[in-house]
Amino acid sequence: MVQITYRKKMLSIAQIWFADEEASEAEGKADICFWHGMPEISKERNSLSTEFHTLLSDLRQEEETLLSLINKNVRYEIRRNCKEGVACSVFSPKELKQEEAVIRQFAETYETMYREKGRKVAFNGAQFKAYLEEEAIWLTAAYQDREPLVFHSYIVGDKQVRLLHSASDFRSSSVDANLVARANKRLHWEDMLLFRKKGIEIYDWGGVSSLENPNGIDAFKCKFGGSPITYYNVYTGKTLPGKLVVSAMKIKNGRKTDAGRDAK
Repeated sequence: MVQITYRKKMLSIAQIWFADEEASEAEGKADICFWHGMPEISKERNSLSTEFHTLLSDLRQEEETLLSLINKNVRYEIRRNCKEGVACSVFSPKELKQEEAVIRQFAETYETMYREKGRKVAFNGAQFKAYLEEEAIWLTAAYQDREPLVFHSYIVGDKQVRLLHSASDFRSSSVDANLVARANKRLHWEDMLLFRKKGIEIYDWGGVSSLENPNGIDAFKCKFGGSPITYYNVYTGKTLPGKLVVSAMKIKNGRKTDAGRDAK
């Protein structure tokens, strides 16, 4: 199990991944407990369960089998990128604690990516730091001429790893967007091999918006041959402020659901 606690807008939030029998320790230690990847909807009164779709790759398979599941064109781009002078690097939690410049570079790339999409998204430094303190987050990167092209971050448990961030600078006029796209595909493959060698069994692709009507990013993930799965993310209010926030979230979520029904 991976568990962190950090503060956001005056609330203490516990995020829990790969829950097991130890998960009850989170009770009473936060205003809100956020349980990721639960198999069923919570029946607790002060909880909100949201459906979540993702793809899982089984890393227990042979390397040749994993590669054969990847789309033929993607396999070609991975091989091509190996010849383009792109280097892939891995930063363990211990290394990241000594490489603050890498974290800053990653955060800048992440925020720039969204800014170039016309969205203002701030990197959650407090959350990242909390994961780092628990030695539960790994960072991988693809570089060319020491300049970063792509970053991936992962929540790492004993037997499962989950993609948390994927950030790339392919919209900048100073870089070759096609090269960055190939580097991104190769980095995912290198990451799969990395975690497979570490004994990780399941690679979670970090979510898809729809299994029936995948968008561009979803379609990209599907090309790596993962199996679709649906599970639930559960928010539970543990203190009065936490319960009030979760209640407000339930009302807002209900409005979105009703709007979706009306649209149909």
